[in-house]
Amino acid sequence: MEILAHRGASGTSPENTLSAFKKALKDGCDGFEFDIQQTKDGKIVVFHDWTLERTSNGKGNLKEFTLEELKKLDVGSWFSNDYKDERIPTLEETLNIIPDDKFINIELKEEFSKERGTEVKLFEILKKYPNKNIVVSSFSHNLLKNLKNLDKNIKIGILIEGSLIHLDKYIENLGFDICGYHADKNFLKQEDINYLNSKNIDINVWTVNLKKDARVLKEMGVTRIITNFPKEITNY
Repeated sequence: MEILAHRGASGTSPENTLSAFKKALKDGCDGFEFDIQQTKDGKIVVFHDWTLERTSNGKGNLKEFTLEELKKLDVGSWFSNDYKDERIPTLEETLNIIPDDKFINIELKEEFSKERGTEVKLFEILKKYPNKNIVVSSFSHNLLKNLKNLDKNIKIGILIEGSLIHLDKYIENLGFDICGYHADKNFLKQEDINYLNSKNIDINVWTVNLKKDARVLKEMGVTRIITNFPKEITNY
């Protein structure tokens, strides 16, 4: 079972920052999970919340600011003064520091995909990184379908918050192939894990911060766990 750093080493560094990603690399993670959104001027940045307040000194909705404006924000001081003046990274800045042998799970976030085409802009960036092992996930399965229509070879993982009564039927009727199922650890069922493994669909589980939970999930047959503490949970 592999260990993915959730927004980088977000338990010990400010989430979704280059410092958090570099820390996770030092901590020996097998890969990363992080979020992307589109700015007002069509750039793709790594940031989780729709709004800026929780992890920056800015206010308002991220999508209403240009990249230049967002780059002026401090996204480190909220966590610790040691990270003062940390900046919001672009997707390219993030991918550039991650070695090609690391697994990358990009969560695509977009409230109004049809109007903004965030998945198209992501696709154009991904074409620059053919050697990276990237899977794109999203709670918006329509966005993922759009990506698959752009390139059938893009690796896709569906995010599910909760559980489905008939997971097998849902996946079979998606209309596109997936290589990953990304689930909340609190809603995993053994029968679903058995089905997914039989179809060679990876099971990537979030957010796992206790070693005892990691041991249970490994026994159940999951592929990867996503954690805020990659160093601390490695020896589960």
